[in-house]
Amino acid sequence: MSDTEYYAHTPPRCKLEPWHRLTDHLRGVAEMAAEFGAAFSAGDVCRALGLAHDAGKADPRFQAYLRACHNDEAATSVPHAVPGAAAAERALGPFALAVMGHHAGLTDRADARTMLDRADRRSVEAATPWTDCISRPAIPSWSKEPAALELFVRMCFSALIDADYLDTEAHMAPERSRERRAGRPLAWYRKTLDTHLDALGAASPDTPVNRVRADVLKSCHAMASEPQGAFRLTVPTGGGKTLSGLAFALRHADAYDLRRIVVAIPYTSIIDQTATVFSGVFGPENILEHHSAYDPGGEGEDQAPIELRRKLASENWNSPLIVTTTVQLFDSLFSNRPRACRKLHRIARSVIVLDEAQTLPPELLGPILDVLSELISHYGCSVVFCTATQPDYSGIADTLLTEARQIVPDPARLFSALARVRYHREETPLNVADVAARIDGSRQTLCILNTRRDAVRVVRACRKDEDLFHLSTLMCPSHRRTVLTEVRERLADGRPVRLVATQVVEAGVDLDFPFVLRAVGPLDRIVQAAGRCNREGKLESLGDCLVFELKEAGLPRGWYTTATSLAATAVREDIDSIDQPGPIGAYFRELFNKTNIDAQDIRKCRQELAYAHVAKRFQMIPQGSVALIVRAYDDFAPNKLLAIPPEARDNGWYRAIARCSVGVPLGEAMRMEREGMVATEKGGMKVYEGIYDPLIGIGVGDLPDPADLLI
Repeated sequence: MSDTEYYAHTPPRCKLEPWHRLTDHLRGVAEMAAEFGAAFSAGDVCRALGLAHDAGKADPRFQAYLRACHNDEAATSVPHAVPGAAAAERALGPFALAVMGHHAGLTDRADARTMLDRADRRSVEAATPWTDCISRPAIPSWSKEPAALELFVRMCFSALIDADYLDTEAHMAPERSRERRAGRPLAWYRKTLDTHLDALGAASPDTPVNRVRADVLKSCHAMASEPQGAFRLTVPTGGGKTLSGLAFALRHADAYDLRRIVVAIPYTSIIDQTATVFSGVFGPENILEHHSAYDPGGEGEDQAPIELRRKLASENWNSPLIVTTTVQLFDSLFSNRPRACRKLHRIARSVIVLDEAQTLPPELLGPILDVLSELISHYGCSVVFCTATQPDYSGIADTLLTEARQIVPDPARLFSALARVRYHREETPLNVADVAARIDGSRQTLCILNTRRDAVRVVRACRKDEDLFHLSTLMCPSHRRTVLTEVRERLADGRPVRLVATQVVEAGVDLDFPFVLRAVGPLDRIVQAAGRCNREGKLESLGDCLVFELKEAGLPRGWYTTATSLAATAVREDIDSIDQPGPIGAYFRELFNKTNIDAQDIRKCRQELAYAHVAKRFQMIPQGSVALIVRAYDDFAPNKLLAIPPEARDNGWYRAIARCSVGVPLGEAMRMEREGMVATEKGGMKVYEGIYDPLIGIGVGDLPDPADLLI
C-alpha cells in the first residue's frame, strides 16, 4: 500500500493482490449508478451519489484502519458515510441522505441535520477535496413534490447501493462477479410461454373450464398492447390466471420495451406452486424466486472481509422474471435498509403482477396505492391486479388506479360460466367437536379456519388416522410441500383425505375437494376457500361449501374483525351471490370506508422524508416475525446447511435454509429463547430445538399468528 494513494478496500484474498483504489471505486460506482438511474431520469443524481458516497474514506484514520485489517490487527472502523455526506451536502441537498445511509440506512431528514452538524470535522475536511468537483444535479420537475421526492430519493439510494455492492464485489470476489448473469431476454420468455400454452391448449379436452381459460388467454393477448398503466385481471378460481396473466405481462413488456416481470404473491404455498409452474415452462435457472426468510448479516460500516462477503450475498433482482412475496415487495418499497432497498431501482420499467390482490392489508392501502401510482406515473411501470375477488378502490385512490382497465371484458359472465359450487350457511354456531364430526363424516373434505390456534383445536378433535392432514405456518415449508403433494395425490386417486388448514391454502393453491368447510371470515377469503371446491368442474353436480361460525373462535385483530362482521351480514342476506363481482366490489367499498387505510400515518411521514419512521410503521406483519430453523422435521437438510461456514453462505444457502424454517412472532421467539428452546448458531441463525409434532408442527399449537405470509 503506497502512502501517496487512497484506498476503498483491502486486497480480496492475499497480500500480493491489488488494493482497491478509492478513485477507481468512486468512479466505478458513479458510472454504474448513473446507468441504473437513467431508467427513471436520475442518471445525474446517481452519478453524483457515486462520486460522493465513500469520500469520507480519505480520512487518514480510515486509511490506517484498512492497513490494520490487511495485517490482521485489531482495529475499529472509522465512520465515513456521514462526513462524506456533510462534505457533499451543498451539491446534493436532500440526496445527501443516500450518502449518509449507504451503510446504516436512510435516516429521517429531521435527524439528519443534527448528524451532519456533528460530523467529525477532520473527516469532513479530508472528504471535501473529493466532493468539491460535484455540481448540483438536475432532477425532474415531478420529483419536487414531497411524496414524490421521498420515493425518488429512495430509488436513487437503491441505485447507489447496488452499484456500490457490485463494484466492491468485482474487487473482493471477482469470480462471483463474473458469474452474475442478466438472464435471457424477455422475448425468449414470451416465445417459450406461447409454445407451452399452444401445446397445452391443443392437449386440453373441450370442457367449460377449458373454454373459460382459452377466453381469458385470448383477452390477455388482445389487451397487452394497451397503453401502460393499471390493469385488472378478474378471473374466477380455476380460470387459468397464473399463466394467462404472465402471458399478458410478457406481451405488454415486449410492446413497451420493459425490462422485467415482478410477480408478487401473498402466500408461501402459492409461491411454491407458482415457481414450480414457471420452472416447468422456463426451467428453474431462468426464474429468480426471492422470498428468503433470512437476512444475510447486519448492516454497518465494518469493512472486514467476512462482513463484506455477507453483505454481498443480498439479492438485487437482476433477472427478467422474479417471483417474490407481497411482503418482500412492499416492505422493500417502504424500507430504509440498504439491502432491502438495493433491488428497488430494477423495478423501474417493469410489469408488476399483484397476484391475489385482495390480500393487501386495508390499514396500509393508502401508502401502498400511493407508491403504486407513482411507479406507474414516473417509473415506467404497469401494475396488474389479479384475483377472483377484485377489490374496488374507488373513493380511496386517484383515478390512475380507480380507472384501471379490465383485461377480460365483462368478467361477470365468466363467473356464471364457471359456477361450480353451491354455498350453504350453518344456522347456529358450531363447537370444535361439531366441526370435527363434519370432517370425520366426509370422505374428502377441506376445512379452513381463521387462525393457527383454531386449526390446531379442530385437528386435535378429529379422528386420528392416515387420512388426516394439517397445514399451517406452524410447519416448515418443506413439510407443507410434502403434505400438499400427498393431499393432491389422494384427491387424484380418489382416496380418502381430510385436510384442516389455515388461509395458506385458500387462495391460488391448486386443490380440488368435493366438500369445503369455511369458518366465517372476510368475504373474499370465503369465496377463495370455495375455489378449492370442485375446482376443475369434474363433479356431476355442484360442489358444496359450508360457511359456519366457530364457537370461541379467534380472529386476527383490526381490519380482519371488521371484514368478518361485514361478511357475516352478506352471508346471512344473500349467500347465493357472494362470489359475484358486484357483491364483492360492494363489500370492499364498505370495508375500506370503515377502515383507516393509513392507520400508521405513513403518508405524513413520507411527506417529511422520515425514512426511519416510515420503515418502522410500515409492517405488513405487524408484530414482527423471527424465522427459526427447525431441525426436528428433517435433521439432514438443516444440519448440512448449518455446517457451511458463515462466510461461505450465499443467496442459494439462504433460500435453502428458508425451507427449513418457521416464522414466529418476535415476543414468542424471545420467550422460547429464554426457556432454552431456541439457540443461536455460529452464523447468527436462530435454531428451534423444541417439540415438532409431525401433524401440527412446532410447539403445542398455541403460538399466535404473525400472518400466513413470508418475508
